[in-house]
Amino acid sequence: MTFKRAVTAAAAAATAAVLLASGSAYACSISDFTAKATCDTSTGEVRAAITVTDKDPSGTPADITVRRRMAVGSDGETLGTGHIEHPTAAGVSTTVLVPWIQGYQWNIYVTAGNIHEELLTNLPISPDTPCVATSSHPSSTPTGPAPSASPTVTATPTSPAAAPATSTSPVPSTSASLPAAGTGLAETGGGSNTTLIGGSAAVVITAGAGVLFAVRRRTAAARH
Repeated sequence: MTFKRAVTAAAAAATAAVLLASGSAYACSISDFTAKATCDTSTGEVRAAITVTDKDPSGTPADITVRRRMAVGSDGETLGTGHIEHPTAAGVSTTVLVPWIQGYQWNIYVTAGNIHEELLTNLPISPDTPCVATSSHPSSTPTGPAPSASPTVTATPTSPAAAPATSTSPVPSTSASLPAAGTGLAETGGGSNTTLIGGSAAVVITAGAGVLFAVRRRTAAARH
């Protein structure tokens, strides 16, 4: 009886050990993890999205670390980290955003169960094509007709006060304002001939007065 109990206990212990070893093997297999790198512009900036998928059926949590890969394959600075809380056999993923480099490869490290900072066997490489960010904001350009590139200049009428000083009214010529000789004062009795006529009349009147005076003296002398 004691022997049977001992055999049963030994079998149970062996089974538990096998199950534990099997669970540990699932949780600690680096082959359960895969990674890929894609272009990401969801933040408005050009970034590389490093997506790591864990297909560990034991559900062991895993931590992911992304580091820059140097030219000789050594580690550079840490660019980002991720965490997978409950992986499944179907696969659970986490994404780490890092600076975009076209055609670049990153070092991906996994810590899960007995795995500590183990490098993935298949490292992701970003596409060898440009990654261009697209604006998610609506265009502010008006839908109506586009305004002219050069604004139209409207001429403002010049007020009389602002007219140039050189544009003065024409001054009538002095010779043009004077009447022609012999025609200017014909109707009013004036003119250049008025003085000549007046002088001749005075001479005639004076001569007549002298003749009249002489006749009167002769008449008076004859009476005496």
